[in-house]
Amino acid sequence: MNMIAVLRRLLAMAAVVCSVAAPLALTPPAQAGPLTDCGWSRRIGADTLNVALPDTFANYWMAALPALPADGLTLRGRYPHGRYISFTSYQGSRTMDGLDDLRIEPDPGSANPFRPGADRTATERSFTVRVLPGPRPAQPAPNTLYADSGLALIIYRVYRTDEGLDPLGGEPPPELTVHRADGPHALPACTADQGAPDPSAAHLPGGPRLPASVPGPDHRAWSKTSGNGVFANPDNTYLASRVAPRAGQVAVVGAQLPSTPATYGGQATMAPAQLRYWSLCANELASTRVSACVVDDETPVDERGWFTVVVSDPADRPANATRDCGVAWLPTAGFDTTLLMRNMLPDKDFAHSIQRAPEDDPAAGMGPYYPRTDLMTTAEFEATGCAR
Repeated sequence: MNMIAVLRRLLAMAAVVCSVAAPLALTPPAQAGPLTDCGWSRRIGADTLNVALPDTFANYWMAALPALPADGLTLRGRYPHGRYISFTSYQGSRTMDGLDDLRIEPDPGSANPFRPGADRTATERSFTVRVLPGPRPAQPAPNTLYADSGLALIIYRVYRTDEGLDPLGGEPPPELTVHRADGPHALPACTADQGAPDPSAAHLPGGPRLPASVPGPDHRAWSKTSGNGVFANPDNTYLASRVAPRAGQVAVVGAQLPSTPATYGGQATMAPAQLRYWSLCANELASTRVSACVVDDETPVDERGWFTVVVSDPADRPANATRDCGVAWLPTAGFDTTLLMRNMLPDKDFAHSIQRAPEDDPAAGMGPYYPRTDLMTTAEFEATGCAR
């Protein structure tokens, strides 16, 4: 089955909303009350609520508001210290509207640290976003997100926070004010513990492996997909593939790595780059859980700028599948592992992004950035030696 069709038919993600809201009482819809006391859920991520194919270097918070008032709600926050933020609204689990950081104008006297060349260390970094009911119009208002009037579901994303900072990037979550008929109602600031910083990986328990006699999927095929239907991020487009190394085998993925801005070390400016963010993740498709991801700034490349990622059962990991040897490694997720490669917010001059690749033949548009996958034994890979 085509990977796009598979992703669209993934499990109904209403369970996410139930899991997030379960500890708190549901406010009657007539009062237009949020499903959580401060508006935002507890942190969602690979090490907390591992569903909807999360990235292990990103964190997510959900706000759910039944019967969004005509005047909507206001989000007031501060740009965090990280690679990217956005607000996305959903109808059920399908994307409705999105507002990425480039399109969030700062408040007067403040700076947006996410724009190319911007000062990432700016002290004044506040913003205000309005959420209004209804579909996005042809000429949307600035700093405005449009949401479902029946049940407004909004996800706040923070990717790749700077080293040493919490999952929120050193700033509190945006404060919410609901504009009801009887006036604005500001919700209390979120004070719940948001958890520890992201781990570099969140592994699934080891699963069964294919015996040598069972054929695997066509590991050479990569399909372009938006991921819509599993709370997808509209600023990402993906390539999806399946690998199922048998016992004693590894899958080896290689391609040229696009450039991305260096931010993790607390760099002072947001440098222009081909993509805002890149990652490759190993996922268990049936449960939509992630096993682990490799991220752009931790993925070693050779003198040509090409990466090599080995995907295998931990028991079959080659001795030279290490950063010291110039190789990244991902664990498989049982019988059948789905690989997802993310491209986020490509630069207008980068012609080889997934976003600009033909739907039916992404390899034709991506050139050297299109991944090639080989299967070989652990011994065969180890025989290639160590590149460093």
